[in-house]
Amino acid sequence: MPIVAIHQPHYLPYCGYLDKWDQADLFILLDDAQFARGGWQNRNYIKTAQGRHLLTAPVRHHGFQTLRETKIDYTRRWDRAHIRTLEQAYARAPYRHLLSTITAEVYCRRWDRLSELAIGCTLSFGRQLRIETPTVLASSLNVPGNSSQRLADLCRAVGADAYLAGDGCRVYLDEQPFDKAGIEVLWQGFTHPRWRQLHDQHGFQSHLSALDLLLNTGPDSLAVLRGPRLFAGAAQ
Repeated sequence: MPIVAIHQPHYLPYCGYLDKWDQADLFILLDDAQFARGGWQNRNYIKTAQGRHLLTAPVRHHGFQTLRETKIDYTRRWDRAHIRTLEQAYARAPYRHLLSTITAEVYCRRWDRLSELAIGCTLSFGRQLRIETPTVLASSLNVPGNSSQRLADLCRAVGADAYLAGDGCRVYLDEQPFDKAGIEVLWQGFTHPRWRQLHDQHGFQSHLSALDLLLNTGPDSLAVLRGPRLFAGAAQ
């Protein structure tokens, strides 16, 4: 298994997340990672007529707990509100019909845990973009530990030759465990693509949920996502 990427599952993941998945030969979903309040595991931005809008799936959070231990809070019908917001924001999107598939796969059931919602959403996006890289849950590999050592151990457990790390990890990733395991560390080098968006008065908005890419570019979404990477490779 040459190149492995590892990432926590996200609700409405953004393009950089999907680019990392697409570059790997195997994508490990870190479903047993610790829940980070204020992070991106249960929220992301979309673009509306009013500009950037944050959609958050509320959870019941008490101290230190993993994504698998974090329950979704349905005391308020946030799911219905998210559907309405998405339908209004993308009513004029060229591929707005794809939203019905996302709605059916993400919102037309009640998820008990955040890990389940985030995994379901992540896999739904992957299917829509036709990302072919297989996935595996970290919890199924029975690899204990934490931090960089666990990432290296997960890579070793699936026979990885290389670990694809996100650019934001440069400040804290310890490469020593990978060196000891004979696993090369590669860096994603993500460049955000551009596409024609709705609501022109707000200009192009980057780092939104990849749903914006999907509903505006449809079957071309994966090619658009790969565009900056292929251009960089051709320039070299």
